[in-house]
Amino acid sequence: MADFNTRLLEVLGEIKGSGSFLSSGSKPFLFPGLEIRGMDELGFPINSVQVRELVKLARKAPFGKGSKTVLDTTVRSAWEIDAGEITFSNRDWNSFIESLVQEIKPDLGLEGHSVSANLYKLLIYEEGDFFLPHKDSEKEKGMFGTLIVGLPAQHTGGELLVSFDGKTKEIDFAEPTRQYKIPFAAFYADCEHEIKPIKSGHRVCLVYNLVQTKGKQAVQIHKLGGYVDKLATILKTCEEDQDIPKIVLLGHQYTPANFTMEALKLNDRPKAEALLMAAEKAGFYAKLGLVTSFQTGELEIDDHRSSRSGRGYYDDYYDDDLTSGTMGEVFDEYIEIEHWMSEGVPPLRNIQVEAEDLISPFQLNEGEPIEKEAEGYTGNAGMEMAYWYHYGAVFLWPKKYQYDMLVDLTSENKLEWIHYYNRRWNTIGKDEQALVRTLVEAGLPINTSSEDADYSPIAEWLINLNDERYLRARGTDLLLEYFAQIRVESWVNLIETFTDSLIDPLFTAAAQRARIPVTCHLLAVLRLLSELGKHKTLVQNQTECIPDYLSVLNLFGKDAAVHVKRMVQYVLALSTAKSEDATWLKNTTEALTRQLTRDYVNDVLIEGTLKADKGNRLATSILAVCRVDLTRRVENPPQPPADWSRPVPNATGYYEKTLKILTHFLKSPVEQVFEYRRVLAERKEMEYAIQSVEVDLRTETIKKGSPHLLRIIKTQAAYEKEVSKWKADVELLKKMEAR
Repeated sequence: MADFNTRLLEVLGEIKGSGSFLSSGSKPFLFPGLEIRGMDELGFPINSVQVRELVKLARKAPFGKGSKTVLDTTVRSAWEIDAGEITFSNRDWNSFIESLVQEIKPDLGLEGHSVSANLYKLLIYEEGDFFLPHKDSEKEKGMFGTLIVGLPAQHTGGELLVSFDGKTKEIDFAEPTRQYKIPFAAFYADCEHEIKPIKSGHRVCLVYNLVQTKGKQAVQIHKLGGYVDKLATILKTCEEDQDIPKIVLLGHQYTPANFTMEALKLNDRPKAEALLMAAEKAGFYAKLGLVTSFQTGELEIDDHRSSRSGRGYYDDYYDDDLTSGTMGEVFDEYIEIEHWMSEGVPPLRNIQVEAEDLISPFQLNEGEPIEKEAEGYTGNAGMEMAYWYHYGAVFLWPKKYQYDMLVDLTSENKLEWIHYYNRRWNTIGKDEQALVRTLVEAGLPINTSSEDADYSPIAEWLINLNDERYLRARGTDLLLEYFAQIRVESWVNLIETFTDSLIDPLFTAAAQRARIPVTCHLLAVLRLLSELGKHKTLVQNQTECIPDYLSVLNLFGKDAAVHVKRMVQYVLALSTAKSEDATWLKNTTEALTRQLTRDYVNDVLIEGTLKADKGNRLATSILAVCRVDLTRRVENPPQPPADWSRPVPNATGYYEKTLKILTHFLKSPVEQVFEYRRVLAERKEMEYAIQSVEVDLRTETIKKGSPHLLRIIKTQAAYEKEVSKWKADVELLKKMEAR
């Protein structure tokens, strides 16, 4: 193990340099004031009329072949205009280009270099134009790369593909130029690149040479291939080692918010890239994450005031920045893995590690932490300091042990991996495909604290499997188990893959489980299918069953209101296909209105149906029932209490004995005030007891005499609450009548 760690760190120690071979992005549009000799200033977006004028002034673009420049439209088809023919009337354009240079320098690892961008050409690609893979030649002294700046012009295709050291990245200028943005891409001259054929429109861009203006050391990008081979060989030697994952610390700390491949510092980026490529070559998985070392301990303040004794001097620091202090005696420390880089394979969210598990060229917790927090005196506790060291790290483990890595993950984490495999189904191996089946069939329990978890990867996997026999034998049970956790769109994709004769009984079985979230989700799927005009027979069959599906549900509880509101909307949308079926309309109305509570009628039925089109017959039928119920309530306004007697709350438990003291007072038709003179603890107990139940009482403390007096006063709160509801009913009835 020690030999493995040593060899790995030795190779990583040889890797120098920073930055990627490519930097790209887009910026808000700036009018360049672009003028071509012999032509008026260009307007934007550049249209086909302007392109025709540009082509008249341009020439067919050649390319370099060895020491020669040749013209061959089977290799390159495009038009070009030399920089000498181009001027910019907007003075801010040069500043804009300079800002681009400053933006790309960190990405390309050029922070310590002086770089300028010199205009070289304006290029025009028309429909069908392209440029096969090639490398840029040095066009002027100090040139090390190319900057391409896109100009707004409608087109499709023409993607830029840039490759280096076995990696390829694609940049599409089409979308940002459609949005009137200025896309850009910068890359080293050592990079092979190509322009894919233009499918429509025209691609117009400015090409700049990136030139090193100062410095003796030439700008260059380092190849990692040799290091990758060495690292892959070392990884292969530990393939049988089940002490995994191997965790290799990089050289720097990062905040969780700024932990991306592009943000890796100095040598960390090429080291990380080399490890990722070596892992792929050796048959390993690799993932970047932050290893967080946490410490909490005594806060020490090195200041002349420290000579002062007693707690008083610490008060001087109450408003100071206590983080200027240092860590004294450490009380507690541990290592955790919580933050993962978004790029690459999914994370392993339950990793537990100790310091000795880490492969690191440096000692942990030395130097300044990237995050720290200090707290002054709180009660009898001393002042404390907390440190967070967030080290960038690469996690590595053999693919052959993937099941061992995944078996103890949470369902949500397993689903991340299943989704990852689904997206690569046709390129992953049989072992990985078999692993997905094993994970799915072993079960993925739904965490009750996160019922909104997305189980759509189960449906995606069944689509990839595309096995009708398996769906009948096992897949149906899986889909029923996770029915409401599978996105509506995934259900539609699943239905598109299999026959209606398979899906129809599955939907019926789901509805027969009589669970509101499941039936709500089923109706959402049917509505989307109806809107798409797909699988009409399936939708018709299931819509016919809606009255039966609704009749077995308890629609009227408060906890169900959110789902039932949506269900009403879905049923109303689907009812348009049944507008001439009087029996279906009657049965559906009865299923939805068989029990009428005020909250259900007002907040669910009326609110939902008032949003429906006036011609919706089901909405009209439901509103008719609701109107009768609402009218009855409005015609019977609440009456004030006949006297001062109030209902005695049905109290049980801790406050039962205390509330019994008020029984005679509450039943009395004439007593309005009860004076309760007790010590503070008993008065508080009585206040808490009153607050624990619904009762028409309020309290006030009279701070005269000893002990103080708690005055308990009867109110008409219950009556006032009913009056407020009645007034809301009156307004709602007016709204209904105005419909």
